[in-house]
Amino acid sequence: MSTSRGDIVASTLRALRRTLNDDDRAMVEGFVNKFYFSICREIPIKAFRRRAEIDLSSEDYDEGMWLPSNMAGVLRVNDQDDGFDYIERDRATVESEDSSYRYYSYVPSGGPAYYGDDATLGQGDTTFLSSDLLVDYTGEYIKFGNEPGLYLLSAIKTFSPAYYGPSLDNVEFVVRPASTEKVVCVDASEDEVTDREIYVDYWELPTPLYRDIDVPLLPSTRALELMVMKEALSIIGKRQLSSSSYDRDIESAMQGLRKLSPYPAPTVRAKDVVNKPFSFANNIFTDR
Repeated sequence: MSTSRGDIVASTLRALRRTLNDDDRAMVEGFVNKFYFSICREIPIKAFRRRAEIDLSSEDYDEGMWLPSNMAGVLRVNDQDDGFDYIERDRATVESEDSSYRYYSYVPSGGPAYYGDDATLGQGDTTFLSSDLLVDYTGEYIKFGNEPGLYLLSAIKTFSPAYYGPSLDNVEFVVRPASTEKVVCVDASEDEVTDREIYVDYWELPTPLYRDIDVPLLPSTRALELMVMKEALSIIGKRQLSSSSYDRDIESAMQGLRKLSPYPAPTVRAKDVVNKPFSFANNIFTDR
């Protein structure tokens, strides 16, 4: 069961007996987003699963195609035309007699698509001000200052969803952050595939929790509550916690989340000696 951000913050401050301290409240609110994002990077929460269509034959292809900047991890890469899956394997793991269609993702070394230092926006805004940004990066993601969220640009200075964090004045911002990955598909001859379209099933990072009524999109917030409490007791309360304090309960809660949001597994189908699915539409002895 999920608990709102306001309840998590309030219960943590009550445990610390700091309910009237605004600085401590702001710090605990930061802990909530810190561990919310940490959990969502580790576990493919069902609410954040998405599908992207990538055209490997695009003229924009350059040692791979860009993946969404808000991607936390890849679940599956599937060929749109023939329906087969690309196997995730790095070149170093491939033996000459074991080649197949595979994919890998990597972070290019070129940095963000754009860096600026004059973004201004307020709570509830879907637009921002910047005198320097003159190029339209529609379809890319933008990140403002030290705030954890990534926002999709729908016009040169328009984005979604709405921003509900603290008002920002002349802060740094990046379009398509440097951590954004590219995907490369390789055929059985170890040549890059540049004439097909693929589906990339992935899970994305969440929208930050800024309002007390915001509820984490987790099947259960138990792990999040424990992580925030442990961090607050250690940093704000300056408690000397043993190495096992909270750890066992946190791991148990994380295991519960993993069970509620398992990685999708393809249906196992019986295959013959040449790796073809058995067919009972014809004579099974001639099909083998």
